[in-house]
Amino acid sequence: MPLRTAPLPRMAGHLSFMRSVRAKVEDLSSGTLAVIGVPMEGSKNLKSGARFSPLSIRETSVYFGWYANPQFSNPINIDEHEVFDTSSINERLFDLGDIPILGQTKLKAEELINHSIAQIYNRNATSIVLGGDSSIISPVCRGIANGKSAAYIQIGGKTPGTSNIKLDHQSSAPLCSLLASGEVKLEDTCILAPAENPSVEFLKELSGVGAKIFSSSQLKDMNSKEIADLSLTLSNRELPVIVNLDLSSVSSELHGMSEQPIFNGMSLKLLRQVLVALASAPIATLILTGHNPTINGLSVVKTGQRLIVTALVGYLCSRLGLMNDFNSNEN
Repeated sequence: MPLRTAPLPRMAGHLSFMRSVRAKVEDLSSGTLAVIGVPMEGSKNLKSGARFSPLSIRETSVYFGWYANPQFSNPINIDEHEVFDTSSINERLFDLGDIPILGQTKLKAEELINHSIAQIYNRNATSIVLGGDSSIISPVCRGIANGKSAAYIQIGGKTPGTSNIKLDHQSSAPLCSLLASGEVKLEDTCILAPAENPSVEFLKELSGVGAKIFSSSQLKDMNSKEIADLSLTLSNRELPVIVNLDLSSVSSELHGMSEQPIFNGMSLKLLRQVLVALASAPIATLILTGHNPTINGLSVVKTGQRLIVTALVGYLCSRLGLMNDFNSNEN
């Protein structure tokens, strides 16, 4: 049988995230980063489609394959004529595939998510969870917290009207259920670029416990060190840090794939700066939610997905300690 020595076509073979190595949980160890998909959604209306997010992100990430695939050349800082050796990422970035929740009841699906995320965390590996809608946040956090408490950084998404679940029992904000279950405490919470203006009562509650909240406009005026201090402060409390990146944080004119569109959100440059800075702390997991690749036209969706993967590439390289100089030069 003839063997191919030239690089594979972009879409040939199994489409893992950035052409990374397919692996099992047993292959993970400290210092590795696992990508895992959770094709789950609670919506049954015309806006359903978030379950296709893991597949679409993986397909788009193939265009960024040179970071992980030795068949492609290393990235180059054109200004400095410097080649960045990212070959070590082949031994540290793994794709675990999707959690098999298709056809399961909601309770069983959450149990599978909880168990899978806990296994990754117990191997001292960090993870990127490709959602899915916001219904995956609670079982993922439960797998990390393991009956204790975790720190929570929310980027975009809804905010509760109040942290008191008895007064806001109909809230659809994931943070509300996390606070009610005790998996997250309000003082260990940080909210960045929320998709809607928080209520005055919730702002008072955040201020009362010293929790931080910043709009996208405020983030623009912050430098990378100030943003990094947000995650470092939480990690210094000896709590696992969970980051939820909801696509509603990004200006809708850049992608059009969010069911909660906003037009004063973050730019790609700002999002990448935020993710790279936050990754300087030991993040337990990054959860991607709010991405529905079926909402808008193909060209807009493809452009938006490339923007997302570009930001994720910056995050994972920063989290793995690669290309620090490159990231600082871009910022």
